[in-house]
Amino acid sequence: MVIAMKKGSIPCLVLWALSSLLMVGCTTTFTTDGVDEIRVDNQKILDNRIQLALGYLSKGDHEGARQNLNKAMEVDSRSPELHDVWALLYQKEGELGEAEKHYKMALSYDPLFTRGRSNYGLFLLRQNRYEEAYLQFSKGAEDMGYPRRAELFYKVGIAALPLNKLAEAENAFTRAATLNPQLSAAYLELADLAYNRGEYPRAKQLLNQYNNIKDRPIPRGLWLGVRLEHSLGNQDAEASQGLALRHMFPDSRENLEYQNWLKNEQEQ
Repeated sequence: MVIAMKKGSIPCLVLWALSSLLMVGCTTTFTTDGVDEIRVDNQKILDNRIQLALGYLSKGDHEGARQNLNKAMEVDSRSPELHDVWALLYQKEGELGEAEKHYKMALSYDPLFTRGRSNYGLFLLRQNRYEEAYLQFSKGAEDMGYPRRAELFYKVGIAALPLNKLAEAENAFTRAATLNPQLSAAYLELADLAYNRGEYPRAKQLLNQYNNIKDRPIPRGLWLGVRLEHSLGNQDAEASQGLALRHMFPDSRENLEYQNWLKNEQEQ
C-alpha cells in the first residue's frame, strides 16, 4: 500500500532526521565530557601516587615507594613523570642499568620533559660520562619556559669543564648568573676561570659577588681567595683567608693544599 503524503511532508521528514542527528550529537558531547572528567580524575590519582612515592623515597622507604609506583603504572604506564621517579628509585638502589632504562623511557614518551632530562644528565655526570651529560643539560637549557633554567645552564658549565670546553663553560656560567643573580655557585666558577687565566682583578670582583651572596664560606672559596690575594700582593687579606680556612675547615682537602703551599712558599 502506498502512503500518500501531503505537499510539504518531505521537508518535515528532513527536519525530523536533522533533529535526530542533533540529538545524537548532544549525546556524544555528554560522553566526551564524561571521558574528560575521567581523565582529570586519573591524572589526580597518578599525581598523588607519584607524590606519595617521592615522599616514601625521601624517607628511605623503598618498598612504600615501589608500591605506589606500581599502582601509578595501573593508571598510566606511559607517564614520563612516573618513569622519572622509577629511575630515581633504581638509582638509589644501585641498579644503574634499570635507572637509565627508565630515564630513556621518560624522555621517549615526552622529549620535552626537561626535569627528567636534567635528572638524567645528573645521573650521567655522577658516572663521569661528561659528554653525554653535557648534551642532556644543553638540550634541557633550550627550554625557555623551564622554571629552573639557570640551574641547567650551571650544570652545562660543570659538565663542560672536564671536557676542557672552557669557553662553553664560561658562557654557561654567565647565562646562569644572568638568569638567576642569586646563584652564588656560578660566580665561584667564573672567578676560578678568570683566576686561571691570570685575570686577577676580574677574579676578585667575581669572588666578591660570590661572597656577598653566600651565607657561609666554603673551603674552595677560601682557598681561591688565598691564592688570589697572594697574586694581587695583598698579604693581610691572604693571611686572613688562610686563617679562616685553617680554623673553619681543618680537615678539608683545600686546607691540606694550603698547608703544602705554605711550606713550599717558606722554603723558597
